[in-house]
Amino acid sequence: MATLKEGDYLKCDVCDLVVVVDEECGCAIGGIICCDEEMIKMKAPAKAKKKAKPAAKAKKPAAKKKVAKKKPAAKAKKKK
Repeated sequence: MATLKEGDYLKCDVCDLVVVVDEECGCAIGGIICCDEEMIKMKAPAKAKKKAKPAAKAKKPAAKKKVAKKKPAAKAKKKK
């Protein structure tokens, strides 16, 4: 296996453990044993996409104020 560099990912085929290399150690050969097998180098996983914000809803026009209707005046009863 080649020298491990910062940011490399190693994966165990048996238990699916993933290791990320934080620092280079300068070793000529790098390798990690997991589950009695050497871990394999893999590509970096795809970054999670940010969730898109939902589209802004159209604003409703301002509600018109209700105007109280005047009740018609009670009809006066005619006296006979």
